[in-house]
Amino acid sequence: MQKVAIEHADNYRVDIVREALQKCFSDLGYSKENPLGRVIHPGDKVFIKPNWVASRWRESCPHKDTLYCVITHPHVIEAVTDFVAEALNGKGEIIIGDNPSIDADFKELMEFTEIEKIKGKYDVPVQIIDLRPLICDDLKNYGKKNLMVQQAGDPAGKVEVNLGKDSLLYGIDPTRFRGVFDEREDTIASHTGETQLYTYARSLYNADVYISIPKLKTHQKVGATLNLKGLVGSISNKNQLVHWQVGYPEIHGDEYPSKEAYEAGQKAKVKHRGAWPGNDTIWRMVGDLYQGMKKKDRRYFTVIDGIVAGEGQGPFCPTSKNANTIIAGENLLATDVAAVRYMGFNPEKISYLKYFLDKKYEGITLENIYVYENGKLVKDYFSNESRYSDFYVIDSWKEIKV
Repeated sequence: MQKVAIEHADNYRVDIVREALQKCFSDLGYSKENPLGRVIHPGDKVFIKPNWVASRWRESCPHKDTLYCVITHPHVIEAVTDFVAEALNGKGEIIIGDNPSIDADFKELMEFTEIEKIKGKYDVPVQIIDLRPLICDDLKNYGKKNLMVQQAGDPAGKVEVNLGKDSLLYGIDPTRFRGVFDEREDTIASHTGETQLYTYARSLYNADVYISIPKLKTHQKVGATLNLKGLVGSISNKNQLVHWQVGYPEIHGDEYPSKEAYEAGQKAKVKHRGAWPGNDTIWRMVGDLYQGMKKKDRRYFTVIDGIVAGEGQGPFCPTSKNANTIIAGENLLATDVAAVRYMGFNPEKISYLKYFLDKKYEGITLENIYVYENGKLVKDYFSNESRYSDFYVIDSWKEIKV
């Protein structure tokens, strides 16, 4: 049985967020005193990963709303970190970091969120790090590996994981695979035969506890981005992340749904490559990232920031939705399944979730996820008759709606 807690929070005041978290902890059966002591022990290295995908709105977005429908709010990060520090009891280490989109300006992100002010707040050391070894300092150069700028990345280095035959990309002809860069040679080499490589940031991968704080948000390539899709931010070598297969179905690609759409895409200023439910590649990459994380024993906790959520054209151009919600749990997969249902989606129509549910991965099924909302166990939570929030999705994704 996996418990997931859903609690109400009207706004981002730290005391309001803390109160919502306390209620989540109570729903999950944690003690009132030192609730995260269930997950975190003194002396642990704890990695906290928010969604820091962007530092500003892209010019191509048709509208520009609050950036906090795109990224995790710093007050949620701070409230979670308060409880983490309490559990560490003066012994251990906290690292907060992400591998944002390659074009995000980390300095700008730090200035906008003002999250660095918490670094001296606790009796344990706190690092805030940009995990990216490569950045794009001009969006005009996006996708051109030779025009990227090198930087330090994770100071602890990296960990390479080969999934081999366990990879969901195993057995697929890799010659059409496309990663982040136009140069596809290393993407193909990383996913050929029993070589199925993912290179994780060592600070994140080797932590004793991984705490994920994603945004409750839609995504045009996979339907919804939460904990599992957020693991894209754990990978140092972004060109290992296969996003689509070049072309359209008639030529065994899934970049666009048709030859006409593919040809139009070549001329379009703003391209929406792989942004449709027929993309049969990217969900497999998401599944691989979760399997790769599970190769190493560690403890987990997640808090999904849905106070201001993102609907529509996620991940970069969503519209804000005041869902006024915090969703928490120990199991990333179970919490994602509960969260997408809360958004008004059928989790069995989100491909990466359907795969794990069908496989009963970690023993998780819809029947053994127990969801508590506002302190009460919700009966028949996953029933099609149950109504929660109603997130807007672009037309091509309407089939995921309940």
